[in-house]
Amino acid sequence: MNSGAPDLSRGWLVLGLLLALLATIGCSSKKPKDAQNDDRKSTTAAREDFDGGAYCVQIISQGPPVSQPVHFSNKQSESDGSSKDFESDLSSDKFDITFRERHRATSDDKPGSTPAVDNGPIHVPARTVTVADGYAELVQVSHYVRSQDHDWNMGVTTVAQGGTPWGLFIYKPQVTKVGSETISGYETTKYAVDTTHQSQLEKSPGLIGGRLKDYNIVGTAWVAKQAACVLQYQIDYEEDAKDGTVRKVHYEGSITK
Repeated sequence: MNSGAPDLSRGWLVLGLLLALLATIGCSSKKPKDAQNDDRKSTTAAREDFDGGAYCVQIISQGPPVSQPVHFSNKQSESDGSSKDFESDLSSDKFDITFRERHRATSDDKPGSTPAVDNGPIHVPARTVTVADGYAELVQVSHYVRSQDHDWNMGVTTVAQGGTPWGLFIYKPQVTKVGSETISGYETTKYAVDTTHQSQLEKSPGLIGGRLKDYNIVGTAWVAKQAACVLQYQIDYEEDAKDGTVRKVHYEGSITK
């Protein structure tokens, strides 16, 4: 690392290492089934429900090479002004990710840049931090090629686990099938997600685990019929903690060709 480069806060370094470690752990788990070629017509029936655990950014990227470029957008914004944004571009043999993370600035946040760092199996991409208007923002750009299988899967898993609301579905929110739509050439089944009518008993796993007074998950998700993965979503999450604090998070994901 260039000793003349401005120092970044240890928090940013930890964030980068955690993202990389998260992806590495995810890659060591069982690889999901490859998506069928995106040009083939759907031959499978729509699922009657879904568990929110499989996202098309991972299924499609780890499937056969796509015939035309695909862009994935996965965003998370919180009521305190913090946010995460993964913008990913997939071609037949390349996967590029621009990651932005924003939070309220602290005295530890210092503007500057660092080059990429390779530390054994963990690769931390080059990063830039800016501080303005009371917020610190990290921008991190990563490039992967299909021929480097481990790195490719690491990048894909980083987006799937770090940029989607998969964790909300651990609570098993009730979902309802509401129709079918075609999105960017993919046939999908549309689902409504709504926990506002669920009892405290039904929510108890999330309430106990999160030390919450209440929480709600409301939104819509579109599941690709052929690949059985979440292709697009608009999800709002709100939790009321026992200490009286309220947290609101908006998740949105989309795909375009």
